[in-house]
Amino acid sequence: MTRASFRLPPRTLALAIAAAAFTAFASALPAGFVEWDDHYNFLNNPHYRGLGLAQLRWMLTSAWSGHWTPLTWLTLSADFTVWGMDPFGYHFTSLVLHAATAGVFFVVAARLLASAQPETAPGAIRAGAAVAALFFALHPLRAESVAWISERRDVLSGLLYVLTVLTYLRAAETAGAARRRWLALSVAVYALAMLSKAIVMSLPVVLLVLDAYPLRRLAGRWRQRLLEKLPYAALGAAGAVVAARVAIGFESRAEYPLWARPAAFGYNLVFYLEKTVLPQGLSPLYELPARWEISDSRLLVGLTLSLVATVALIAARRRWPAGLAAWTAYAITVAPVGGLAVHNGPQIAADRYTYLACMGVAVLAGGAWSLALARHLLAPRLRRTAGAAVAVALLGLGVLSWQQAAIWHDSVTLWAHATSVDPTCARCQNRLGASLHAAGLSSAGVIPLQRAVALRPDIPNFRGDLGQVLVWLNRPAEAVPQLERAVEAFPDNAALQSALGAALTQAGRPDEARRRLETALRNRPDDVGALTQMGFALVATAQPAAAVPYFERAISQAPRAVAARYGLTRAVVALGDHARAERELAALRALDPRAAALAEGARR
Repeated sequence: MTRASFRLPPRTLALAIAAAAFTAFASALPAGFVEWDDHYNFLNNPHYRGLGLAQLRWMLTSAWSGHWTPLTWLTLSADFTVWGMDPFGYHFTSLVLHAATAGVFFVVAARLLASAQPETAPGAIRAGAAVAALFFALHPLRAESVAWISERRDVLSGLLYVLTVLTYLRAAETAGAARRRWLALSVAVYALAMLSKAIVMSLPVVLLVLDAYPLRRLAGRWRQRLLEKLPYAALGAAGAVVAARVAIGFESRAEYPLWARPAAFGYNLVFYLEKTVLPQGLSPLYELPARWEISDSRLLVGLTLSLVATVALIAARRRWPAGLAAWTAYAITVAPVGGLAVHNGPQIAADRYTYLACMGVAVLAGGAWSLALARHLLAPRLRRTAGAAVAVALLGLGVLSWQQAAIWHDSVTLWAHATSVDPTCARCQNRLGASLHAAGLSSAGVIPLQRAVALRPDIPNFRGDLGQVLVWLNRPAEAVPQLERAVEAFPDNAALQSALGAALTQAGRPDEARRRLETALRNRPDDVGALTQMGFALVATAQPAAAVPYFERAISQAPRAVAARYGLTRAVVALGDHARAERELAALRALDPRAAALAEGARR
C-alpha cells in the first residue's frame, strides 16, 4: 500500500476497487428473501412485478411500507422482468450497485484529498483514495445495505449520492457555461437520488461543508455558494416533507420524550463510530429499550462523548480542519435517522444508516495514509511494513463482510445470529421463533417465542405469534391464555380470533370457539382462517352439514388452502357422502399427501 503500488491508471484502480467490493459481499448471492420486510415487499407484493403502465403508476403513487422510492422500485421491477422471483438476480443487482459506488467513491475521495493536500504527489493521493474507498466498500457495516434485498434503496441512493458529489466537484473546478452545465447535471442526479431514498436529504448541507473544507470556496463568496445550493435544498426539503408524510410507526411524544432526542442522536454518533473501528457484534436489529430512561448510561455516555468531540474539534479547527469537516458531515448525515427530531421503527440504531454517514470517516482514514506517504513520516522499511498492515486490515474487513453478508442467507440464519449477538432482544427472539415455524420446525420455534413473551410481556403481538404456533402443535392449554391476551389488545384482528377459535376447539370448547369466530367473520367475512376454523368448530359439535358451506367459502377464497380442503373432506365423510368424499380426498392428495393420509385414517 505504498505510492509505488498505485501507479496504475485511476480507471484501472477504480475497477479493481469495484471488483473487490463485489467479491467481499458475494456470499449474499445464494441468499433468499428473508422474513424481515422481504416477504412483504416482494413475495406478497404483486404490484411491482413488471414494467407496464400499471406498475409504473403504482411506483409513482405508492408509499409502500412507509417509503416513497419510485426509482428504487423501478430497478426492482427490472429485476423481476429479467429474473422473475429468483432472489439471485436481486442480490446480483445490489452487489453491482455497491461495486459501482465503490469505484465512483474512489474518484471522489481522490479529488477531495487533492484539494485538501495540494502539495501531495498524485501517487500518494491515489494511495489514500484507494484506502478510503476500500475502507468504505469492504467494511462489514455495509452488509445490511448490500445483502438485504429490501435495502436496495440504500445502494442505489448511495451510488447517486456519490455521483452528485462528483459532478458537484467537477462544477467547482470549472467556470462559466461549463460550470453551469455541471451544476445542472449534479442537481438532476440529486433528484434521482431523492427518488431512491429520502435519506440523502441532508446532502445540500454536506456540500456546504465541502465548500468550507477542503474546497475552501466560502471565503468572500458565501452568498453565491448559498444561492447555488437552493435547487439542492428545494429537492431535499420536498423529499423530507414527503418522507414525513408517508412514514409509519412514529413514536408519540409520550413514548419518545424531548430529552431523549439529543441523547439518542449522541448515542447514534458514538455507536456508529465504535462499530466502524471495532466491527464486532453487528446485528440486523439493535432493539429499542422498552422505555426511555433518563438514567440510561448508554444514552448519557453517547451524548457526553459527542459533545466533547464537537467542542474539541471546534477548538482544533485551524490545526485540523479535516477533522471538523468530517465530523460535521457525519453528524449531518446521521441526523435524519438518528432520532434528533422523530423516531420510528423498533431499532435504536441500524447498520444501514452508516452507508452514507461513514463516507467522510473513510476519506479521513485515506487522508491520513496519503499524508503519511507524502511527508515521509515512516522510514522506508516501516513504510513497507505499515503498507502490509493496511493491506491485511482491509483484507480482514473483506473477510468479515463475507461472513456478515452470509447471515442474510435465510430467515433462520439471520435471526439465530441476531439472538446470539443479543439474547435479550425480544423482537429477535420472536422473529427466530416465527422463522423456525415457517421452516417446519415449530417445536423448536416455541422456545424463542416464549423467550420473547418473557422479555416483553407488554407486546401482545408476541403472545399472538406464540399462541398460533401452539395451536399448530395442538397444545391448546398453553395457546388459549396467550391468544386471549392478544385478542384483548386487538379485538378486531380476524387472524387472532381465528387462532383462538381453533385453540378453543382443540380444548374441547367448540361453542366458545364459535362465538369468537362469529366475531372474526363479522369483521372479515371472507377471512380464510376464520371460515376454516368455524367449519372445524361445527364438525366438533356434530354439525358437519353446517360446516360444509364454511369450508367451501374458504376454498373459494384460497383454492390451495390445505386446512380448508382437509376440513371439507372430514365433513363430507361425516355426512356419509362417499362419492364426494372420494373427490375431496383426491383433491386433497394433490395438494398435500400427508393431509390426505390423515383424512383417510380418520375415515376408517
